[in-house]
Parts: sequence; C-alpha cells; structure tokens
Amino acid sequence: MNIASALISSVIKEQDLETWGNLQLQYLPKEFHVIYRSISKHFEAENCLPTFDDLKLSIPSREIKEKVTAIESLDVDSEPYLLLEYLKNEFTQAELLDEVEKYLDQSVAMTRAEENIEAFENIVLDIRNKVELDTESVSMQKISILQSDEELRSYIPLGLNDEYDQGMRFSKQDLILLGGRRGAGKSFTCTNIAVNQYLLDHSSIYFTIEMTKEQVFRRMVSTATGIPLKRLQDRMISDIEYDILAKFQAGRFQESDKTLKRFFETRDFDKFHEEVTKLELREDVQMDIVYEPSLTLAKIRSEIEHRVSTQDVKVVIVDYLNQVKRSNIPSRNGQYDWTEQIEVSKALKQYAQDYEVLIFSPYQTDATGEARFAKGILDAADAAYSLETWSPQDACITLECKKMRNGPMEDFTSEIDWDTLKIGPRSAMNPKEKAQLRAEMEEDDD
Repeated sequence: MNIASALISSVIKEQDLETWGNLQLQYLPKEFHVIYRSISKHFEAENCLPTFDDLKLSIPSREIKEKVTAIESLDVDSEPYLLLEYLKNEFTQAELLDEVEKYLDQSVAMTRAEENIEAFENIVLDIRNKVELDTESVSMQKISILQSDEELRSYIPLGLNDEYDQGMRFSKQDLILLGGRRGAGKSFTCTNIAVNQYLLDHSSIYFTIEMTKEQVFRRMVSTATGIPLKRLQDRMISDIEYDILAKFQAGRFQESDKTLKRFFETRDFDKFHEEVTKLELREDVQMDIVYEPSLTLAKIRSEIEHRVSTQDVKVVIVDYLNQVKRSNIPSRNGQYDWTEQIEVSKALKQYAQDYEVLIFSPYQTDATGEARFAKGILDAADAAYSLETWSPQDACITLECKKMRNGPMEDFTSEIDWDTLKIGPRSAMNPKEKAQLRAEMEEDDD
C-alpha cells in the first residue's frame, strides 16, 4: 500500500473535503492522475466527493477501474490530513533530488561557490512554491516584549479556582489534559469548565462518548443553578428553584422575555419549557453538546469547524481522550493501542492551533497515577493534571500538576459541592495538607 492509494481511499471513505481541497495533482504519481481528474470533475458537477461506485462509473479504462477497486479495499488506519503531509514530503524530496540532478547534469564546469549557492537557493524556492509551504515569518525587530491588551484579554480562566486563575490562565491554542481513575470525577470537572465559560458569555463544545446529551446537560444545569442534581432528576424542586431554572433556560434563547414573563404569571414550568424551546437559540453563546459513542478525529474536526464559523467558541471539551478513534477503521492493536492514543493527542493539539480554541480532555490513569497504556499522550499537551478526589466529608478536590509548558508546576485544591457537583471557585485544604499543617504546628509546640 502506497501513500497515494491510502490517501485517496481515506478521503473518499471519510468524505474529507478539507483534505481533498489541499491535495494537488502534482503531489500524486502519474498513474493516479486520471483518478484525481475524475474526482475533481464529479466534485465540480455535484459539489461533493464521489463514492467508489460513482468513480468506477466515470472511468472508462478497465485497468484504472481495477485500480479504483484495489484502493477501495484498502484498510487505512491513518487520518487523511496526515497522509497528505506524508505525500507532500515525498513529493518535496523527489522534486529536490530531481532538480539537483538536473543542475549537476547541466553544469559542464564547476562554477564559483556563490553561483552554486544561488542556484540551490532558487531550487528550494521553486519547490517551496510548488508545495505551498508556509513561509510566513515575523521580523525579530517587531516582536513585542510585553503582551498586548488583546492578548491579555484572550486568556481563558478554567473557573475551578479563583486563586489559581489569577496566576495561571490559559490561552487559545492550548491543549490541557486531565488524568484520573475511573469514577474519579473527570466528567463533572469537564461540565464545570463548560458552565464556567457559559457564565462568562463564552461558547463551548462538549464531545461526550459515554454519557448522553441529556445526562451532560442536566449536570450542567445543576452546576449552573445550584439545584442539587438528584432533586433536579426527581423533579423535587421548590418554587424558588423553578424560578431559577426558568431564568437559566430563558437565557439560552433569543427574545425569551415575554415567555419568561408568562411563566411568572402562570407558574406552569412545563408550559414555559414547551414555549421557550420553540424559540431560536442564542447565536452568540451556547453550551453545545455532541454525543457520539464512536467519536473519531474527523468528527471532532468537522464539528469544531462548523461551529467556530458561527460562534465565538473559546473551549472544546473531549470526554475523553482514550475513547477517541483516529478513524472508523478498527485499530490493528485493539482498544488500547498506545500509538493511536498518541496520535489522537497530537491531533487535538493541532486542532487547538488550527481553530484557535482551548481543548480540554480527560484521560484514564492506572493505579500508579500514570497515563493508562500511553504516557506519550502527554507530550503534545501544554498542561496536564492528575485528579484526586477525597472522601465526601472532605468536600474538596485536588488537581496535581503533571506538566506545564509555560508556567510554574503548581497544584491546587478547591471546594466541591457534591449535591450540585460544583467545583470551586474557593480554595480548600485537602486531608494531606491538613495533616501536614497539624504536624508542623505540633513541631512548633514542642
């Protein structure tokens, strides 16, 4: 299987328009040019990529039809955009060797060193233009020593701890990972972050794999309103809490003032909910939830691209990293393929940079607190934490810093309300810190 075959197979199966748009005819070996032109012709006519059946019908040559059939049967386990980068690299290397060979053949006599250098520089420039490499550069003289006001305003607080946020805010393009054992609280940490962004008038996208949209949303509502989740689920809600719920729900929709006013007159929450959900959702600020049990990188990228074009998305949450697949094709090494998880982590970092969003994603840890099956997943992260939950009576949760690319390695402990699953924003002392403080006080007494 060569890269060109794998790329075409993956692009058509995934219907990856973005990768197809970046693929150029010259990157492909000549034997693929007819296939490329057939795909292009179909796209121009139908505004979509063809299926393999469409492709075979459009090609008269039996030999090329057989090639298409062979491409269709390929089992490709890499993302299309990665294959495109490999193909561009191959093309670049081949072009470079070819141009150098041509130059040497045409040079009858050795020229001056300066002329040789100039000739090779021109070769590099020509190839750079062919592959459309990013040549953007910033003049060293223009780099500002201090951050601009815009950069300072762009910092994104997680909202889990006010004291911590004052010294450590994250930026768009950052990837933050949160490790924890099964049931440690990774998911409700994610819902807290989404709610905190919403209360700051920032949109977020929450990808959930194990919990349904309804489960995630009700957790968000409980955290945002302060109404205990259990009573919310059982509809054991007081009149005052119904008022809080109605105000929260109305805030999600456009032109909801009249609907909210009628609720205060009738006190019929079910009627209010029916009426308000017929309105248009706010375009500027939303807590979008995407439920996909078989979540792939292509799905994540597609949803982010769709939403950032219409909303000011600040944070994307992927719950959780270990369950994300590179593609719909099963991994060769089973569910816990560490190489696949590393690629997923790298891809999430790339998406954060491409779409200028902060991406937050939990990952599972083993009994030692290390990333389960794949320590390498932390390599792409700008920051990584390990989650420690204590007994309910301690009413606190600790995030232990495992990695920090730009800043000090600092842990923090926040209060937690187990009824609403609300974390922070006030700091707390965990049992270890309390024990250490008692020991120090006893030493002082002695």
